Amino acid sequence: MDRLDRLEAIEEIRNLKARYFRYMDSKLWDDLATVFTADMQVITPNGDVWMKGGANYAASLRSSLTDAVSCHQGLTGEVEVVDERHATGIWAMQDVIEWADRHPREGWKSILGRGHYHETYRWEKGRWRIATLTLTRLRLDITWPGEAHPGVNGDS
Repeated sequence: MDRLDRLEAIEEIRNLKARYFRYMDSKLWDDLATVFTADMQVITPNGDVWMKGGANYAASLRSSLTDAVSCHQGLTGEVEVVDERHATGIWAMQDVIEWADRHPREGWKSILGRGHYHETYRWEKGRWRIATLTLTRLRLDITWPGEAHPGVNGDS
């Protein structure tokens, strides 16, 4: 790959990650599924495969976030192009999510998380897509239903 092709690939992957966050927070579920490869895998920090399939992961996010207000931020992306069809990336991240009632599986009322996305990308069907995703958290602040929320009722 020449330098220009490599730079274009990096910029396309940066835009891919931005679409991932926007589609998720805007609840554009059909669009969200398009950012993943068909055989995408979500891998836990200890290396276990938690979920397989981009459509399955998009459906899982839909189930988790439909009744929530979320704001995901991807910061300081480090993208390395391996070859014409493969790349890796690490993104510092923060997510702020509040559910109308509670998370359908975990039971949280709200979370404020910080950490990193570790991803691989693959050129598939004419565009870059997320092939693997691992989220490592440095901190996760959880509010449970019935607890006071910071900033609510005069709390700070």
